[in-house]
Amino acid sequence: MIYQFFLSNVIGPFRMTIRIFAGITLCIGMVLSGCDGHDTHTGDHELEHEHGVVEFSISCNEEAQEEFLLGLAHLHHMMYSQARPHFEASVQADKNCAMAHWGIAKTAFQPLWAPSSDEDMERGKEASERALEIGAPTEKEQEFIEVVNVFFSDSDTPVTDRASDFEARIFTWMEASRELYETYSDDVDAAAFYALSEVAYAMTQFSPHQERDFTRERRAGELMEQFLEDYPEHPGLFHYLIHAYDNSELAHKADEVARQYDQLAPDTPHALHMPTHIFVRLGLWEDTAEWNERSAEAALRNPFNGLTSLHYPHALDYVMYAYLQLEEYEKASETLDRVLAIEEGQPHFGTAYGIAAPQARYFLEQQMWEEAAQLEPNYPEAIEWENYPGATALFNYARGLGAARSGNLDQARYERDKITEAVEVMRDAGNVYWSYMTEALGKAIYAWVLYEEGETETAITLMDEAAELEESMDKHPITPGEVFPVRELHAEILLLEGQMEEARIAFEKSLERTPNRRNAQNGMEEAIAVN
Repeated sequence: MIYQFFLSNVIGPFRMTIRIFAGITLCIGMVLSGCDGHDTHTGDHELEHEHGVVEFSISCNEEAQEEFLLGLAHLHHMMYSQARPHFEASVQADKNCAMAHWGIAKTAFQPLWAPSSDEDMERGKEASERALEIGAPTEKEQEFIEVVNVFFSDSDTPVTDRASDFEARIFTWMEASRELYETYSDDVDAAAFYALSEVAYAMTQFSPHQERDFTRERRAGELMEQFLEDYPEHPGLFHYLIHAYDNSELAHKADEVARQYDQLAPDTPHALHMPTHIFVRLGLWEDTAEWNERSAEAALRNPFNGLTSLHYPHALDYVMYAYLQLEEYEKASETLDRVLAIEEGQPHFGTAYGIAAPQARYFLEQQMWEEAAQLEPNYPEAIEWENYPGATALFNYARGLGAARSGNLDQARYERDKITEAVEVMRDAGNVYWSYMTEALGKAIYAWVLYEEGETETAITLMDEAAELEESMDKHPITPGEVFPVRELHAEILLLEGQMEEARIAFEKSLERTPNRRNAQNGMEEAIAVN
């Protein structure tokens, strides 16, 4: 039986024509696809919808199958809160549908975003154990279920802190996903989830003590490239390839694919947003602003349990970043108003960061130091800020840097101390990445305090140290870029001190990591002109 979702019997043939045309368009525009000689794969259990094309045959009744495919499509777009109701509907349609419980478990962990909450761990464990209890009649379905259960199973040697526990679970899930893919090497979903697991585990290795060669990301991206030839409309292939190449070294490989993603899912917020991970890496600000405006609008149409979805402030942060680089200050101001108007947000670090970061960016990027120093912390009260020290520290960074550069050194020290407290909280929780990145912000504030006090050489040395710390780890996918790169602050001090060649080198180094940033470009041009 073919599960194709048409609006009506009349519109169905028309949509099939659209689908064929879209497939041709994707092939023409896609450097990686090489469509000639490859037929688009179709199967008996296929979902053709505004979310892309997925096909996955499960041993459940027709209604359960249809809901399952909808959930799977949302899952590949990382629209977890949208995927879960479809998997739950699949359960309601067929009580003995083990794979529907598998789907519910899959929505309970977001491998690239943040460690799972206690509530999600409990929900995921219950769902995965229920899937095992029911059992699937086919070996393939059973093995998919066993792989997700690996993530939720308790270790023989439990890890105390949440971040380390999450890393260990991701590793075991990755190994199980690899074995599943090796068993079913022609299965697109097995390949996609294995690629995602490789990228997710690489993300847990962010640390100043570890060099990154992007081996796992390359492996994941190349695997997705191979499957795109035969599955040119599968959402997971697009999504995970973009994540794999979301770094300054590999971003150029994903530009063409990124520009095709929105054709699969024109009303899916994350599909409209994801391509801009690549655009930011390439310094393409007009595209970044346009696509995230579309993502923000779609996010408002797709709330989370009546609350503002995390995808809305996430998109607005990218919008703010882009408008500031374009010197579109009126649009940036309007974006700030939209951020401040958020009343109740989805409880998630992505929401907290997406609300805090654009406020800090708005004042720091425009060098409005006095206004930055007066930024109201932990506002608006749309979430419980105390749960997100990595986000609240951004308010302290803006206030502290603004205070230091406008002469209020006592306030600057106070804000630095608040950042130190946040670092300790995150370090105690095992949150390695954000503790180090936040530590760099505290060092940067204190370096500018020292500079204002006339301890120039000490200030330059400390600012360079802070910049090295920040640069030792790659940009997290939750942010378009650091709120105000510390290397730019280092370069600015050198510029103020007349060390033009050193300033030029520092600005160039900053631009290698964050290309086409306005402040860095202007600073480098000034250093070159004077030199």
